[in-house]
Amino acid sequence: MSSDRDLRLSRRRLLQAAGVAGAGVALPLAASGCASSADAGAGGDPENVVLIVIDSLRPDFLGAYGAARMHTPNFDRLLARGLRFNRAFPEALVTVPARRSIFTGQRIFPYRDFEPVADLGISPGWEPIGDVSKTMEAALRDAGYRTYQVTDNPHTGFTQSFKPFRESYDVFVPIKGRTGTLNDPGTVTDEEVARWLPEYLQGTERYTVGMKKNLANTGYGRDDSKSDAARVFMRASDELADAARSGKRFALVVDCFDPHEPWTAPPEFIDMYGDPAYEGPEIGTIAYGPAKDLSIEERRRLHAGYAASVTMTDKWLGTFLDRFDELGLGDNTAIVMLADHGVLLGERGWLGKIPGELHPELAQVPFAIIHPDGRRAGESSDYFASTHDVAPTILALLGIPEPEWMNGADLSPLLAGQDPVEERPFHYGGMFNRYFARDDRWLLLGDTLGGNRKLYDLTLDPGEWHDVHDASRANRRRAQAMHDQLIEATGGGKLPYYDQDVLERKLERERERTGFIDPTP
Repeated sequence: MSSDRDLRLSRRRLLQAAGVAGAGVALPLAASGCASSADAGAGGDPENVVLIVIDSLRPDFLGAYGAARMHTPNFDRLLARGLRFNRAFPEALVTVPARRSIFTGQRIFPYRDFEPVADLGISPGWEPIGDVSKTMEAALRDAGYRTYQVTDNPHTGFTQSFKPFRESYDVFVPIKGRTGTLNDPGTVTDEEVARWLPEYLQGTERYTVGMKKNLANTGYGRDDSKSDAARVFMRASDELADAARSGKRFALVVDCFDPHEPWTAPPEFIDMYGDPAYEGPEIGTIAYGPAKDLSIEERRRLHAGYAASVTMTDKWLGTFLDRFDELGLGDNTAIVMLADHGVLLGERGWLGKIPGELHPELAQVPFAIIHPDGRRAGESSDYFASTHDVAPTILALLGIPEPEWMNGADLSPLLAGQDPVEERPFHYGGMFNRYFARDDRWLLLGDTLGGNRKLYDLTLDPGEWHDVHDASRANRRRAQAMHDQLIEATGGGKLPYYDQDVLERKLERERERTGFIDPTP
C-alpha cells in the first residue's frame, strides 16, 4: 500500500514533469501555469523568499512569545505578520547539524557513520553538506532563482569544509567578525578584557585571547554599529536591494550569529535589563558546563547581557525590515524566520549547550512563516515544526516541486488552515549522544545507548522540571514505548553512540593528515 509520503511525491513528480514538458526547462510551477501545494495551501505563490536564521535565540526572550520585559519590537513586528509556531524543536542540534537540516530539508539525526572533520571538530553531525546538488539552494537555482547568502557564521561562512556550499550560491558574502581579524586584538587592554569576563574565566588563555579578538572586531563593547549583527543586516540590506533591482526572482538567506556568545552589547542595551547596583564584571561569555561557578548575581547579569544582545540584534534586524518595506517587497516576497537552537543561562544548573538538557531553553526556537498575502498573520500553530521543514516549505511557497530526497514537512497548508500532509504527533531529535522524543503529553530524554532516561508529564509539568520516569511502573513502560517508537522512526536498529576519547584521537589523526591547525588557543 502506498504511504501518504509516496502519494505526495508522486503528485509532485507529476507536476514537475508537466512543468518541464510545457516549458522545456525547469521553471517555477507558477510560471508554467500548473497547480502546486502552495496554491492549495496558501493561495498564490510569492515571487521571492527571504530566509532569516538567528543563532542561539530563545523564544522566551521575545515579546511576541510572551516575554513582557523584553524590548524586541522588530522581531515582534515580523512575527506579527505571519504564522508563529509554538512548538518548534530543531531535529538536529546544534549549529552545523541544524544548518544541514535547514539547507537540505533532510533529517540529520541520528548521526550515523560520523567521522570527525578537521575544521569542524568531534561533535556528531558536524559535517559538511556532502552533495551540494541536494540542497534547497540547488533546487532554487534549478528553478531559475538567483540565490544569495550573507552570514558571519564561522562554520558555514569560512571553513574549508563548507567551501563547495558557499560556491553553490550566485552571491555568498561571508562577514568577518566571529572569524578573521578586523582590528588588532592588541588594541584591547587587559583591563577591558577583565570587564567582560566572569571571575572564574579571568586569566585563562583561551577566553582572554578570544575576548580580545571579539572586542576588537565588534566595536569594543561601545559601538553597536560595529557589531556582527549590524554588519550582517546592513550588508544583507544592500544585497536585498541588488536582488530587487535585478528583475529576477531571488532567494536571500541572512544567517546572523548574534546573539551567540560573546555577549558584548554596549551599556545602553545592558542597562535596559541589568541591576543598576551591580558592581561585578559583565558576563560576556561562559564555559559550557555546570553553573556553580557563577553566583546568583552573576547569573542575573548573564541574563541581562544575553537580553541586551537580543535587543541589539533586534535593532539591526529592524534596519533590514525597513529596507525590505522601502523596496516594496512586502507584496511579493515571503519571509521565513527561525533560530537554530537556544542556550542555557544557568537554568537547571547548567551553562551553554548541554546534550543531556534538551529542554526548551536549549531545544525550542522561534519559527514563523510570513506570506505576502498576510495569511494567518498574528496567529500561532502547535504543529511540531522543525528545521528540516524549512526547505520543503520554502519550495512549496514558491510553487517549486519538492525533490524526492527531501523528507521534511511542507508547512504551507497551515497558512490556509489545513494540515500538512505529514502528520506529526510524535517528534524527535538529538545532540551528540543524547535524544529527545515528544508527543502532546510526554517528553522523553535519554542517551543513544538506551540509558539515562528521564520522563516528563507535560500536562502536569509544562515547565519540564520533574522527572517521573521512576515514579511508577506505568511511567517506565511509557518511556520504553516512546523509545521503541523513536527506534522505529529512525529506521530500526541501534542508535549510534560515539566515545569522546575515540573521536578526539580520530580528530587528531585527521588534522595531522590534512595539516589543519586549530586557530583557537
